[in-house]
Amino acid sequence: MICWRCHEKVGGPVCAGCDAIQPPPADPDHFAVLGLPRRWHLDAGEIDRAWRARSRLVHPDRFAGRSAVERRMSLQWTAAINGARRALRDPIRRGWYIVTGEARPREDGRIALDPDFLEQIFELQVEAQADPDAVTERARAMYDQVMADLDARFTEWEAGGPLDGPAIEELLARSRYLDNLVNHAGTQP
Repeated sequence: MICWRCHEKVGGPVCAGCDAIQPPPADPDHFAVLGLPRRWHLDAGEIDRAWRARSRLVHPDRFAGRSAVERRMSLQWTAAINGARRALRDPIRRGWYIVTGEARPREDGRIALDPDFLEQIFELQVEAQADPDAVTERARAMYDQVMADLDARFTEWEAGGPLDGPAIEELLARSRYLDNLVNHAGTQP
């Protein structure tokens, strides 16, 4: 990217040469916005540190005395940086983003979960009315297994292997059902 003001090469939201804020990308990549590598294995502290550093660079207070265009770009960068943090901080949303480019699953019915898994979820929901603690424990064990499977698949991908999108999407979808059981067993009508 070339700075609109000094025409030097720019590698971030603010030109190092002339301190001009640059236009944010039309469709920002969450990893690039925060200056992070495209990985599933990122810890929350790493994401928060990148968010803080980028937020300081583009904070609207830094550009309060600048032109209306620069103030608007500052606000757009701030929104993009905050959105990136929200999407990447949660490993499940980060997984969806890596696989689909969206931080949430598409609701187009593309993911067909195994009927046996859905039957098991239904049975656990029914059992949760009588014994929520036992269901929470079983759902937690199932959730932990799904997370271990996700970890293995993303580890392989980060090591240069293929990204098995459909299999990962199914695991991510399963995690949503199980997370709901873990956090809400016995509270559903």
